[in-house]
Amino acid sequence: MKNELTILVVDDDPLAIRSIFDALGNHFENYNFIQANNGSLAVELALQKLPQLIITDWEMPRMSGIQLISHLKNHSETADIPVLMATGVMTSPENLRTALDAGAADFIRKPIEVVELQARVRNLLSIVSYIEEFKQINRTITDTNSFLENLLNVTPYPLVYYDTNGVILTFNRSFAETFNASFDKQNTYYELFDGASALIHKQYDQEILNRKVNLVRYEIQVTIADGSKHDLVFTKVPVWNKENELKGILGVLGDLTELKQEFQNDLIQKKNELANISIRLVQNSQLNEKLMKDVQQLKSSNDPKARKLAANIEKNYRLAMNKSLWFEFEKRFNEVHVNFYNKLANIYRDLTPNERKLCAFLKMGLSTKEIGAITFQNAKSIDMARYRLRKKLGIPNNESFFSFLSRFG
Repeated sequence: MKNELTILVVDDDPLAIRSIFDALGNHFENYNFIQANNGSLAVELALQKLPQLIITDWEMPRMSGIQLISHLKNHSETADIPVLMATGVMTSPENLRTALDAGAADFIRKPIEVVELQARVRNLLSIVSYIEEFKQINRTITDTNSFLENLLNVTPYPLVYYDTNGVILTFNRSFAETFNASFDKQNTYYELFDGASALIHKQYDQEILNRKVNLVRYEIQVTIADGSKHDLVFTKVPVWNKENELKGILGVLGDLTELKQEFQNDLIQKKNELANISIRLVQNSQLNEKLMKDVQQLKSSNDPKARKLAANIEKNYRLAMNKSLWFEFEKRFNEVHVNFYNKLANIYRDLTPNERKLCAFLKMGLSTKEIGAITFQNAKSIDMARYRLRKKLGIPNNESFFSFLSRFG
């Protein structure tokens, strides 16, 4: 691990090492200078100290400067340390090419000129500084990418990013599992889908590519990796670079299949409840009618008090039953046929409350007799109300109320 800035000088001649120390010491005060009198020791020191620069002689016993460079390149810790080759014997252009090909960063001839040595060392250390900054940036980018990758992978929703040609650039684990996707299996995003689905994706993507919209959201049914069909909602946004150039599309997928199934099950249950309530209402109303007939007999009594009491019972009972029965029915009706009244009122704003009720009963497919039993009206009154409602809504004679009202949900 690097704890300090260091320059390692390698030479079997102590005087050569001393001259380099003297030439550089006052100009590079922030650096510690260490020495090795052979290549083997130099490798050990390099691995231990990780110097910023190594200055080595070419011709040395036991291990030459070229061999030293080779050993340094074999270790990942020292492979990037620049080496300045110094020699008074191997000075030809061919020797220079040999040193550079071996991995030397620069070459200087002996006897060493102090100014030239200082300049070459300064240049190499500047390069080292740039390389270290680059490595730090790269480490930061790597850490950031790792964080983003982990963040994407823990996201339960499938995510995918592809370029303007549809070539997939990256995706998270959830997307890979959903579509059994890998970079080895397909070249483009559209290859994940069948012909019809792929065409739909391309049409929506084209709106983004033509810069018409900054977000699209659509729902289609697709076959996923396990062969099952799922209703997926796709949300997509454009990805821009700093130059405001469109680089690709980011897509997020949401699976509505289970939600739709739960809604469908809930709707079926509510429809069953509504049907049961309708049946119960009719049955109760039929019993109530029998009760009302008994009350009618009381109204024919010779006793004025009895007739008045019967009239009050009939009036109050009808009002109470109407209100109670309608409240229960309407509650269940609204749970099944959401926004039915709102959609109807948006077009037919002058419907009366009784006409709204009649629409609900007809939407349920109740007969004239059943509606009369619930509302305590005779069949003739219900038929007349149906006739007037048909005229008001403009329903053709060849179309049923049920068919017409089904348009409103």
